[in-house]
Amino acid sequence: MDIFNILIIIGLFHFSITVDNDWRDYPTCKIGRLQSPIKIKEYESIYANNFSFVYQSYKQCDHCKIIENYAYTINCSEEGGGYINFERGGVIKQYEFIRAELYHGLHEVDREKGKYELHLIHRKNLDFVTNKNQYRSIQDPNMYLVVVLRYLEDCSKGEKACISDNGLLEQLLSKKSPEDVVFDLSKFNIFQEKRAYFYEGSFVHIPCDENVNYYIVKDFFYLKKDLIKDDIKIGNIKDVVANLFGRPVYKNFMNYREVLGNDYFSFKKIVISFLFIIILL
Repeated sequence: MDIFNILIIIGLFHFSITVDNDWRDYPTCKIGRLQSPIKIKEYESIYANNFSFVYQSYKQCDHCKIIENYAYTINCSEEGGGYINFERGGVIKQYEFIRAELYHGLHEVDREKGKYELHLIHRKNLDFVTNKNQYRSIQDPNMYLVVVLRYLEDCSKGEKACISDNGLLEQLLSKKSPEDVVFDLSKFNIFQEKRAYFYEGSFVHIPCDENVNYYIVKDFFYLKKDLIKDDIKIGNIKDVVANLFGRPVYKNFMNYREVLGNDYFSFKKIVISFLFIIILL
């Protein structure tokens, strides 16, 4: 075999590896209709007060390992990291925490992306039963619930109000050794009672499975300068904005215009109430 044929074989081998690791060569990633990440616009999202966290019972994940593959990941699937109960449409489902994945900013909310996105990935517990669900049902085939926390650097009250996560991200970024990482969510309650968006999407890594519910906290979290690492190795992920294809994006809060346009605060009712007060006086 001459040198020319050897080079051809090496080139084909390299090409095959590249193709296998490229999300563009997976049909679902390219033409799926429930893909992530997406671009969120507050004024186009729909107000809904029927999704929320009901209860959390996280526990410490011991002897985890940081994996640098398609994401900067802490995997807690073997020991288990506890669970949350999430209510949607009056139906409560339980989701077990299995891993945390760190990405550079992916989701765009009102034209803003974070420096990092921390994805807290939960898997549905199919054996969970509660009396509250006895006479209710909701069509939700998705197996995963991903809580997305977005981080900014140099947050200040003058520019952007940011929330402290009290050291959650620090558990992931401050580790010098990938062995025996301890990741503990039990001390944190950082996404309950927070303004958030909800939509149905996919994982951002191959093969882009479309069985994910996303809960994206609207507000940014504060990122300490000494935790910023630009050398984090993140593999081939889908970082292009996906088309919504008519998917609704929900939010659990209203802005002032929506509040004033609400039935309880309509202009007509305000005028009638004002006139009634004048008559009484």
